[in-house]
Amino acid sequence: MVTGGRHRGGGEHDPLPGQRPEPGHSAPSPPPASGETGLPGLPGLPGPADPAGRAWARFGGVDGLGTHGVRRIAVITVGMALLMGVLVWLYGTSVTSLRPRDLPILTVGPAPAATALADQISRVEPGALTVRTVPTVAAADRALRERDAYAAIVIGGNGLTLRVASAASPAVTEALTRGIRVFMPGLEIPVVDVVANAPRDQAGGGLAAGYLPLTLVITAAGVLLARMVGSRVIRLAGLAALAVLSGFAGAVALQGALDVLPGEFLTTMAVVTLLALAVAGPVLGLGAVAGVPGLVAAVLVLVAGAALSAAASAPEMLPRPWGDIGQFAPPGAGATLLRSTAYFDGAGGGRPVLVLAGWFVVGLGLAVVGRPVRPQEGRIRIRVTSGPSVPARRGGIRA
Repeated sequence: MVTGGRHRGGGEHDPLPGQRPEPGHSAPSPPPASGETGLPGLPGLPGPADPAGRAWARFGGVDGLGTHGVRRIAVITVGMALLMGVLVWLYGTSVTSLRPRDLPILTVGPAPAATALADQISRVEPGALTVRTVPTVAAADRALRERDAYAAIVIGGNGLTLRVASAASPAVTEALTRGIRVFMPGLEIPVVDVVANAPRDQAGGGLAAGYLPLTLVITAAGVLLARMVGSRVIRLAGLAALAVLSGFAGAVALQGALDVLPGEFLTTMAVVTLLALAVAGPVLGLGAVAGVPGLVAAVLVLVAGAALSAAASAPEMLPRPWGDIGQFAPPGAGATLLRSTAYFDGAGGGRPVLVLAGWFVVGLGLAVVGRPVRPQEGRIRIRVTSGPSVPARRGGIRA
């Protein structure tokens, strides 16, 4: 039963005819005319009392369209557009600008002939190749297996032979094979592959194509750990679990499903695990120390590092100094270490291990000293502003 007033859906109570409003009560506002809405003083905008108004307020209402909101939208959209352009250029130029730059190769044979051939090759395109001589084929093969050179041109009794290690870089092997035939047209130069790439991935594209999403997904997982897990201990435990599971899944995909990487399964798993620690660790650490700006910086470094990793070519094929810089980022060091352990018994993997371990230690240190993330951080705060509150009329409603 309703007494003392007429109950309306908005929660207000009008006085009965001839009854004065009680102190502290305001006279009822007339209902909005057709085509108007319930936000006082702002025709055409919904107020918080009706469903459309509640939806409008949920997205910030008029306050969300203020100068601060417009500025933030402008910074985000313009910044992301510029970033997209830079990354497209970076990834594109890592392919379109491929050519040898101080690429180490060997000449093999008697000293006078090997030296003369080395000088002749060096003058064809200055700066493209770094040529040195070794006396025997055994010495040349040892240099190929230790990743000290990409190829060797052998002077023998039957002419020239090109010895390569395609496992180091199929792209380099293809470029050198094509180049020597152009340099010496009309000669049949046999090619001997001392350290061959995986039969299922002779062009090297399978490993490169699988490696890129591997690093990017680990990066994204680090961001999720940094933003969704508040406890420092749980974040570190999550990092360890992520690294081990990523190592297992990566080894299964690269060796089992794709069959683009030979070698021991546990060794490959260990390399991918170390890579995951070196990628997700800094993301987690910078997120703990600097919040969202730290996460953005970490992701940018890793995405750019993936473009400069030379996973599909070789550091000596990228423009200077980007090839060298890429080897000091986790994606580049991880790609080099994977090839070293899978094909060359770890030769050439010392520096990549130090690089990956260094990134992990730095990330771990930042994650330890960084502040824990509070559960409410990162949530969207919504403020709904309405008109003055009207206390309910005492005794206005009786059951």
